[in-house]
This record gives sequence, C-alpha cells and structure tokens, in this order.
Amino acid sequence: MARDGYVIPSPVREAKQGTLIAARAMMRSDRLLGSARRWQVLYHSRDIAGHDIAVSGFVLLPHGRTPRGGWPVIAWVHGTTGVAGPCAPSLAPELGHDPSAVSEVRQLVAHHWAVVATDYPGLGTPGIHPYLIGEANARAVIDAVTAAHQLAGSHLSARWVSVGHSQGGQTALFTAQEARNRAPQWDYRGAVALAPASHLDALIPLAEATHDPTDQAYLIYALAGLGTVDPAVQLSQVLNGDARALIQDLTDGCLDPFVSDLQTRGLSQIFDADPMTLERISSELGHYDNPDQRPSDTPVLITQGTEDTDVPIGATDALVSSLCRLGDHIEYRRYPGLDHEGVVAGSLPDVAIWITHRLAGQNTPNTCLAANPST
Repeated sequence: MARDGYVIPSPVREAKQGTLIAARAMMRSDRLLGSARRWQVLYHSRDIAGHDIAVSGFVLLPHGRTPRGGWPVIAWVHGTTGVAGPCAPSLAPELGHDPSAVSEVRQLVAHHWAVVATDYPGLGTPGIHPYLIGEANARAVIDAVTAAHQLAGSHLSARWVSVGHSQGGQTALFTAQEARNRAPQWDYRGAVALAPASHLDALIPLAEATHDPTDQAYLIYALAGLGTVDPAVQLSQVLNGDARALIQDLTDGCLDPFVSDLQTRGLSQIFDADPMTLERISSELGHYDNPDQRPSDTPVLITQGTEDTDVPIGATDALVSSLCRLGDHIEYRRYPGLDHEGVVAGSLPDVAIWITHRLAGQNTPNTCLAANPST
C-alpha cells in the first residue's frame, strides 16, 4: 500500500464485476468505527465505457454473534472528500477528514448492520475519480457489495440498502436505479439519500454568481469528473490562468485545503471559455450527474435540512417532485434549522427506523401520494 493509494497487482487479470482482488484485515476491533472486524478491499468493477478497473473500499462487521442469514448490509456511500488518491475514505484519517461521517458509520454498525463502502473509482486506485458521474460510481457501490459477499460469505445477509450524504446521496439514488439489474443475486431494499446533490446543470451559473469557494471547488471537481467521460472537457482549457494554478492541488490534496486555497485566492471568476462551451458543459453535467432521469423500483428516503447552503432545500424540493413524476416511491423528510452537515446526525434516528422497516420488508410512507410532495 502506497501513501497516496493502493498498489494494484500488475497485471490484473480481467474478471467479473465484484470479484475480489485482495483483502487486508485491519485491527480486529476498530475503536474509531466500532466494528468487530475491518478489512480494506480491492475488487473488480467497470467504468462507464465497460472497461475492467480496480476499485478500493472497506468492509465492517458489527460485534456479536452472526445472526441466522447473516448481518444485513448497508452500502455506505461517502460524500465529497476530494478527487486525489489520498482522499479515499479507506485510507484517509476519519473517513476522509469527515467527523460526521465517522459518527454516521459508527451508528450504522451499532445497529448491528454490516457496512460495505466503496472509495469510488480513482480514489485510492489509479485513474481520475469520475466525481458525480452517477452511473460510474453506482456501479462501484453495487460491485463492492458483491465483493464483500465473496470476502465475508455467510456473515452477510443478501438484504441490503444504500445510504449516502451529498455526493453519496446522489450516488445512492443512482444505485437505486441500477442495483437489482446489476446484482440480482442480492436482495436490494432501497436507498437513503441525505441532502443529495442534484441539478448539476446549474452548477456553473451558481458558482459564477456566488463566487463561493465551496461552490467553486465542487464545480472544478465536477469538471474533472466530466473529463473522464468527455475527453473534450479539459480543465487546462476551460479555466482561466488564476484557476489553472489550482489544478496541481487536485492531485495533491483533499477538499478542505482545496477550498481554503480558493478562499485565499478570492477568485471572482474561474473560467476562460465562451458561453456556448459553458452551455454545452452544463448540459453534460445534467446528463451524467442529475439523479432524476430514470425511475427506481425500490422505496427511497430523502432527508434535507432547511438551512443547507451547499445543497439548497429548493433544489431538493424540486428533485423530489421530479422523482415523483417518474413514479418513484419517495418518503421526504425536511429538518428545520439543520444545515448540510447537521442533517446527517439530525435525521439519523429516522433513517435507522426507515432502514429497519425496509430490511424487515415493511412498507414505508410515500410522499409522492400527497397533493404537493415537496412540502
């Protein structure tokens, strides 16, 4: 294992998606996350073009005797940590320098659920992370569950749910659209999306209007991710000179120092591209990143804080309305006074109840049946 990522065996013989490449047992009892067993894993997946790739992640088992049928599985889908190798949650301290993520995962394990987490392609493994490319990252989530079953066998139940926040929430929604088709051998029960990223076609005008360093960071990451599926999108060609100076930071650092660098520079504009080019890129961001283009055939829980400035509540209201029009079964919960990070802890009791009901095969409320589902 290298400092900035995993050393991938060379050559890696092509194998079926979800096939385990390697697993490394960590400390038997994990104090940080509260698990009884913890492994780092490498497994086979496919990029959006169908090429075999190695992806990393981790697997946690809770304390206690394995129940009959195995521990139910939570595919924990992480939020934005960065796009560089060292930002992989299986490698970085505190799951990517994110204390709220540590608390969330600890509580999932405390409910006696196994946790399976992908780092996503390009985080911890070679290549560029396809940030917000929903289908590519959802494949990695689903294939991680298959790899975990190969690793832990009868310790894991076939029943599973995907749970994610922010970028992870967006990916959890994409996972709900693909899970039963990609891995029908497992019993997928639904998705939980906390403050999910959406309306990514509006990211360019948002960042240009607000000049907010966090919005700018998300946008630059999104452009780097888009470049993995459209080679015509090159940061060196669409960013202006001041912003191009930050490109090296993408491969060296993670989210917090990148935002701090943007804040220090105080860039009012970051683009050097004509309006038609920016319009085309915005359209592609919507095409690859927006999670409301296909229906899912399993229930979904969406939670949102009313004071969220990273993912505004109006965006999630509109997302829910759009998913309802597709015919999805959505339970939508809004949390007054909570911001983007606060909704993780604030909604977790409701999230745990919802997951428990779905794992037991129980029905959950459907907000889409209301006259105005986004309220």
